Order: sequence, then structure tokens, then C-alpha cells
Amino acid sequence: MAHVRSLFFTGAASESEAKAQAAKKAGHPSSLIWNITNRCNLKCSHCYMAADAHILPDQLSDEETIQLVDRMHEAGCPVVFISGGEPMLRPNFWEILERVHECGIKPTISTNCTLVTEDNAQRLKDNGVKWIATSLYGTREYHDELTRVPGTYDKVMAAVRTLRAHDIGVVLKTAITVGNWPFIFDMIQIAKDEGVGIFYICDLITSGRSEGEEALRITKEQWRELCDFIVDDMLDPDSHMEYDIGAIPSTIPYIAEKFIERGVDVSKGLERLSLFSACPVGQGHMAINSAGDIMPCQFSQEWTVGNIRDMSIEDAVKLLRALDEQPSEGQCAPEVCAYTHICRGCRVKAWMRTGAENGGNPHSEDFSCILNKAEGERDVDLAAAGAAAGAAAGAAPCKTICGH
Repeated sequence: MAHVRSLFFTGAASESEAKAQAAKKAGHPSSLIWNITNRCNLKCSHCYMAADAHILPDQLSDEETIQLVDRMHEAGCPVVFISGGEPMLRPNFWEILERVHECGIKPTISTNCTLVTEDNAQRLKDNGVKWIATSLYGTREYHDELTRVPGTYDKVMAAVRTLRAHDIGVVLKTAITVGNWPFIFDMIQIAKDEGVGIFYICDLITSGRSEGEEALRITKEQWRELCDFIVDDMLDPDSHMEYDIGAIPSTIPYIAEKFIERGVDVSKGLERLSLFSACPVGQGHMAINSAGDIMPCQFSQEWTVGNIRDMSIEDAVKLLRALDEQPSEGQCAPEVCAYTHICRGCRVKAWMRTGAENGGNPHSEDFSCILNKAEGERDVDLAAAGAAAGAAAGAAPCKTICGH
């Protein structure tokens, strides 16, 4: 995932980006996504967790959740994304949030917003919540059909207005598919009209209820069209929307190329990408599910490296970072793609494609790359642009900025 405006300029996520960078440099976890429950009151047809009304039998106890917050604090974790399922369905949700706030960890809540009221919006704000992330999938009819619960769209929009009235920032999220592609630009306009600060667009990860549904992914040409729109929008002085892109990291070098074509200085983004590639796997990022399983990426709940009951957060981070030490393969390999160290491809897609049931290979190539050009063929030499930016800043050239 990558916040595009904050990456290349200054945007709504700049503060969180800075905290994550500082944490990684200090050897701490840079961010943590915590699915505190598998329960959900919606049944979204593409849910990567296949969340439903059931509690996992080995779910962390209430006492274990509070202990885990304390361990996050001791490990120097600056940011936690509290998610589910629907996190507000967990009975001790507020206790968890209050402890997070007491520990000085910055919380973002990922919720379907059906349980947001005036009272708990104020309670969220009182407990340090500056951002709420919620999903929007298209028109009222399409959104309610996908979530399989009538009236969900109206509840989301009402909650967005309630949260904004309490001065809580909103991230509107969508998993982009062939089904809601016709609505994507309308959804962005809705976000702007409602005062939403961040719009998160994620490629479809075919796990959970969408397992085997690769045909639902939009085409590379459509992704390029969407990226071109984002570039145009960010260069519009009247637009301040932050765009976050998930599960398709090749969009970041593509966007950088387009900025360079337009004469934009991309050195800030390239310097950040020398520390964090566009795929967060192995880069200080970790995910923990409601049973305590530790995952390199929340999009595949089956790809685990241990359990938080048996492993310290510090040791988990070291183990996850070892994934980053292995080069990507195939078309994502360093000898094939000059952007390996700033993109790397989506590691969870690679793991799933190579047979998750047999262990998978997270280092294999990512066939969803939207650059997808022959060796050495680039519209813009981004590596050279990085070297020039580094030289202008007095830093070592491409080795410092692009990592090779």
C-alpha cells in the first residue's frame, strides 16, 4: 500500500508515513494491522477473510488483547490499524481502544460504519482516533447487493457525515473489480463532495469468498487509466485528495514515470522508496488476526509465520524482515526489472499463485504488473532520475535511492 500524495509531495498521510519511517529506522515495527475479530454483520461477496457471525474458536481472550496492546507499546509500534471482521462487534473493543490511546499508539479503525453513532463518534475522537476507514463499492444498489445487507450504503454515507462533523478524517476504501469499475470515478467525486481525505483503491485479492475469481480483476489498461487520472488529479491545484493504492505496487513506478514526463520532481518519493518499497511485506509491517496468527500481509490469513502467543513482536519483525532479504524472481527479478527495489511486486499474490496449500513462494513474479515491458524498456528512465535527484541532494546516486 502506498499513499501517493504523501509519498511524492505532502498529503493527509504524511504524519503517519513519517512515524512509520522513524520506527523502521529504529528497528521497531512500522505499522500493525490487527484483525481483532472474525465476526461481521455484513457478508461482502469478495471478503478476503470470509468473515461472518462466528467467533474463531482460538480467538485471543480479552485479557490477551490488552496484553498485546502493552506488547505493541513496548516494541515501539507507532501505528495500529484495528480491523475485523467488524471490530466494533468485539465486546471489549472500547477497552482495547482505550488501552491503545493510553499507550500513545496512533489508532486507525477499519469499520463498515454500520455501528457508528453520534455518541460513539465522540468516543472515538476522545480516544485519539483521527482516521476511520470504511468501504464504499459503488451505487446504493451495487453496494447493498455486494454487502448482502439492504440499507448499508445509506448507513455508510450517514456515518461519514457524522464522523466529519466530529472532525474525524475518513478513508473511503474500495476493492476495484469489473463490477464496480463503471462507478470508480463517481466514487472519487463522492469522496470529494463529502470531505473525505483519503481514497483507498485496492486490487482484488482472490482469497476468502472471492477465491478463484481472478476474472473479476480489472485489466492492466484500466489500472493505467486510473493511475493517469490520479496523476492529473494530484497536479490539479484545486484537488487535495490523498490516494492510497493497495495490492498492485507496480502502480507506484508507473505514476513516478508519469510525473517525470510532466516535469515533476520525484526525489522525495524515491528517497522514501529506498526505505519502504511499494509492497510492505517484510518492511516492518505485520498483521495479526483474531487468533493471534502473525501474517506478512493481512490479505492472506493462511500465510503465517507464527503466533503472537509464542513469539515476541520484536522476533516476529525480524522474521518478517528476512523475507525482504530474498530477491524477487522472474519478471520481478533485479536483473530483469530496474524497479525491483522500489516495487518488488505483490508478494501475497506471488505466494498464492505458486500454491498456497503447499507453502507458496512469496518471491516469485507478480503477473499483475502494469509496467510489464521487456528488459531495459522504459518510457522514462526512473533509475536515472533517482540518481540525478540523489546527486542534487548530495547523496550517493541510484544505489541510495533505488537500492541497486
